[in-house]
Amino acid sequence: MPQDNRFFNSQEFKEMLHVYEEAQRNGESVYMDCDDLVSVAEYYNLFGTLDQSVKAVEYAMQLFPSATAPLVFRARIAFMIEKDIDKAKRYVDMIEDITDLDYYYIKAEILLVENRLEDAEAYLHDVYGRLGDEQRADFVIDVAALYVDYSLFNQAQRWLDLSEEYDDEDYQELRGQIAFGHGDYEESEQMFNQLLDKDAFNITYWNQLASAQYMRDDATASMQSSEFALAINPYDYDALLNKANCLFALGNFQEALEYYRRFNYISPDSEVGELYEGMTLFNLGRVEEGVEHLKTAEELSLHNNDECLHLIYTELAYYLSVLGQYDEALEYLEGATLYEEGNPQELVALKGSILLLSGNENEGLELFHKAIEASGHSPVIIFRVATYIFEAGYIPLAYQVLHSLLDHASDDWCDGWSYLAYCCKSMHKHEEYLQALTTACERNPVEVKTILGNLFPEGLNTSEYVEYAKQHS
Repeated sequence: MPQDNRFFNSQEFKEMLHVYEEAQRNGESVYMDCDDLVSVAEYYNLFGTLDQSVKAVEYAMQLFPSATAPLVFRARIAFMIEKDIDKAKRYVDMIEDITDLDYYYIKAEILLVENRLEDAEAYLHDVYGRLGDEQRADFVIDVAALYVDYSLFNQAQRWLDLSEEYDDEDYQELRGQIAFGHGDYEESEQMFNQLLDKDAFNITYWNQLASAQYMRDDATASMQSSEFALAINPYDYDALLNKANCLFALGNFQEALEYYRRFNYISPDSEVGELYEGMTLFNLGRVEEGVEHLKTAEELSLHNNDECLHLIYTELAYYLSVLGQYDEALEYLEGATLYEEGNPQELVALKGSILLLSGNENEGLELFHKAIEASGHSPVIIFRVATYIFEAGYIPLAYQVLHSLLDHASDDWCDGWSYLAYCCKSMHKHEEYLQALTTACERNPVEVKTILGNLFPEGLNTSEYVEYAKQHS
């Protein structure tokens, strides 16, 4: 597969795509190179439809019945999209050249898909032992890349350690990806900056740099990296999604909505875009629209995979409770409990919120207490409970819970001060309001804008909020 999408924008590829599409429109057969047809299939897989991709690769298989590349591509569609491993194996068995490195990789990948990691490792080490030195150099890089694709970063690192190609771009990219997978976002950022010094027009590097910066909580730098990628290709879906996520994290929901919609336009089958468009609409106060998009995300996730369903169900439960649709909210919350993702005490707290909003005050407060106790008084759960109580309008109680959190919070704890400031203002605790507002503006200006923004003139920077509050008390 091409290293990045620049190949698909090249004149060479555009000409071969034109030849193929003209033949398809006219119902004619056309002889093309095997690798060219696989590239067309890859293009459709990224930017077209599955049917177009399958049609192109099966045409390649018709012209070149035992060629490795089309059979490998078709096998991957079989197990990744059609969820049919036996079908994938049948395509692999049709490969004639069983010494082709791609044959080894697809055999190992199927073992990984079957969750047979030890068998995959044994198979790959057996192959490695039979290769010459020149093939081994490529093999260890490719195997490390395969493991990265499946988020098996320890295995990827062990294979990468067998390489001595330290200055090779593929080696350095893998180092950056493995560092990211291990949570070492600083090293990952450093590696992709080094790669960009060599190749400043590589969108993949810009996107991976943006991801590392985002995970390092530097949304501003991440957004700038995404903008560099978009300057190269305004339709790059990874860059669009990265920028949208940064705008969301910075509290710029209106502009985030624009970028999520641009992402959804070019990736209409992605549940991720629909999920985050729904979340953005909720933050803009357009709750019913948000629910519509989350239900679309649910349909797509059920069709594609279930990786996002826990979050989709959790968000739907909350949004529906805000709309007063408590029974449906509890049904979605029950659906969320079927998945292991996330903190189970957050679901207990959310159920407490739904019951509180529905008028079952005692049951709701009892569940809040249960969630806090079961979490070992986790600051995250206490904060979650405080926000639910706050949003239900129980301001004095929210004030008490926030104090129980913030009076013992570490110096780097950033959340909740804006909520406390709002409670203090509502309860006419002016001096404490100013103290909480000062801390909030220093530690979490995005939260300040979200929770307290309507108390200040539009366009006023959060750095000016404290002085404004002092002068207009």
